[in-house]
Amino acid sequence: MRTHLPLLLSLLADLAVANSKSFESKCNDIARDMQTGYATINFVQYLPAGSTINHTAEGLNATCVSSSAPPMPVALCRVGLHVPTSSSSYVLIEAWLPEKWESRLLSTGNSATGGCIDYPQMAYGASFGFATVGTNNGHNGSSAGAFFHQPEVLKDFSWRALYTGAVIGKETTKKFYDCEDFKSYHIGCSTSGRQLFDGIVSGAPVINNDGLVSWYGYALETVLGANTSDSYLTPENWKLVHEEVQKQCDALDGAADGILEDTRRCKLDSKPLYCLTSNRPGCLSTPQVFAMEQIFSPFVYGNTYLHPGAAHGDETSFSEGIYSSIPITFLVEGFRFIFYNDLSWEPSRFTPLDALKVVQANPGDLHTFNPNLTAFRDRGGKILHWHEQSDALASVRNSDWYYDLVLNTTTSGNVASLDEFYRYFRISGTYHCGGGPGANFIGQSGLARKEKPEDNVLLAIVDWVEKGTAPEYVRGVKFVDDEPEKGVVFTRRHCKHPLTNIYNGRAGNGTDEDGWRCVEK
Repeated sequence: MRTHLPLLLSLLADLAVANSKSFESKCNDIARDMQTGYATINFVQYLPAGSTINHTAEGLNATCVSSSAPPMPVALCRVGLHVPTSSSSYVLIEAWLPEKWESRLLSTGNSATGGCIDYPQMAYGASFGFATVGTNNGHNGSSAGAFFHQPEVLKDFSWRALYTGAVIGKETTKKFYDCEDFKSYHIGCSTSGRQLFDGIVSGAPVINNDGLVSWYGYALETVLGANTSDSYLTPENWKLVHEEVQKQCDALDGAADGILEDTRRCKLDSKPLYCLTSNRPGCLSTPQVFAMEQIFSPFVYGNTYLHPGAAHGDETSFSEGIYSSIPITFLVEGFRFIFYNDLSWEPSRFTPLDALKVVQANPGDLHTFNPNLTAFRDRGGKILHWHEQSDALASVRNSDWYYDLVLNTTTSGNVASLDEFYRYFRISGTYHCGGGPGANFIGQSGLARKEKPEDNVLLAIVDWVEKGTAPEYVRGVKFVDDEPEKGVVFTRRHCKHPLTNIYNGRAGNGTDEDGWRCVEK
């Protein structure tokens, strides 16, 4: 029997078009088929692969532009919903339902105080066949001003928007695909990753939120002071500190490559930084050294441990952010719009007592620092927690602290028992949520697709939940200028905590991936 290839290809093409039209019709019918008593469907839109969203025409908040969507990676049905959460608050939700569905739901997070749906992350999830859901966190735009005297809106931001998104996302997915049996996941960086899913990928989570925001005030007003203060460190001073850190600590992991594989091993000796005589260039005064040492020490008020302090390794960026003389936005807006509801509040009024009051009051339950994960463990949930070791915004030591609390609270100090459902990875040479001199891309976003679980934290959590294959390491890649199209500089395996990376490879600069070993510290 002879096969007529041109005819076969033509029939397959016609079938694909018919299926696509069928999916488009199914998408257009969802508004009719999916009626709920509490959610209003704002729009339904079929988006073929390669199409784009006109965010300007849709009125996307100007502060959300960085979260605008790339071209659609696959054909999908886009559904927008409005869900009241109280008499004075509501959440906007989007569900992206791909034509080729892999029987999985993915919830996406937000960053900082953002009320911006993370469209790039939505597209990333859809590209792997996840039905993907995102929310505006109960407000529009990146400012915390929406929380001013609005406790219900703050509650949405704290937990309710993500919870509502998960519930609506599951319901929408069930009805659209007519399927009850699928796994649910969450991926996020910064302020996300707190809800009920089968698997969670949580990057640089801002747990201890109240303590973190208070830390910004403590560092600015109590430790460093104004740029005219004797204790203030200039950009040049921080560069000196960084150079001394590199001199003392860089090679502790076996490779002098400018990257600290384990910031915990760096116990900086400050003596070489002291000025022997006043005003000598290339050194720090006694008040400056004392201030610098406080930045790398825990913030404790009375008997209350408020923040673990900064980690070494990225001192040159300190003067550009929270350790400059300019108050960081999260500090100003946090106290004005959330903690004190006082528009006249200025950072100069901050005292350590304010930090204690804020942590104790915990408005909106923002603190999110409960280390008891027993219920999550008992129902079979898995957590892949990662944190960048060169994160100047949210110190990796915060995640170290939380891990230790979970270890002692949930499994009574038994690491093997904790490994069964919760694994933590410290990512070297990486800034907040990505970028940096290290192997910083681990599949946390759509920057570049990686198809293997060991190269992609999203696929790793899927493998763990669905196949029982827990990740022993996370492989990262360093791109030239952090741009994938320019090529790869090197790759490196990041160890599962509490193991640490040690190098004895062939290349002296640490680029031999197989030369690294995860060992007990």
